[in-house]
Amino acid sequence: MPEIQARFDLARGRQPHISEGRFRARLVRMGVVKQPATTEATREWLNQGPEATESRDRLLAQIYAWLEDCPSPGTEWQAVREVLDDDTLLAALLGIGAMSVRRYARGERRCSDAVAARLHWLALLIDQLEGTYNAYGIRRWFQRPRSALNGQAPQARLSCDWDPDDATVKPIMALARSASLGLVAS
Repeated sequence: MPEIQARFDLARGRQPHISEGRFRARLVRMGVVKQPATTEATREWLNQGPEATESRDRLLAQIYAWLEDCPSPGTEWQAVREVLDDDTLLAALLGIGAMSVRRYARGERRCSDAVAARLHWLALLIDQLEGTYNAYGIRRWFQRPRSALNGQAPQARLSCDWDPDDATVKPIMALARSASLGLVAS
């Protein structure tokens, strides 16, 4: 089950609430509106009233699953840079140089598949944190040692040439997911 869908299913008992504006902004920022299938599902979600809870929940889970499966570096560069507001931190998290971050974000160079996968994973992780932390808190979240990571900061585990499927990286997403569910993320 995709990670975002799992988060949605866990939070379902708490009756998830997302404003229309926040939902639209997230989809635009993450580049989902450029995908035909998600555009149709998004339009359907927005056209249904709040009373269509079950149908809207199904569509939202479907859209989140597409979000997770569709890297979109063209929009994710800007979205992640906007939240982190620190190209040096972003470069360190992605294992690339700060100048490369700027070139990729401006579209001067096409990023490799490995960097695109890391960026997408990072965008998904930030999405998990956004409901709990503001931009400053998200930046700090990466730098604080966490007992769940054996005293390491997430940034320390995201160094050099990491892959989203690495065993050392997966606990970082789990930690962010626990924060989004209101659990203590230490």
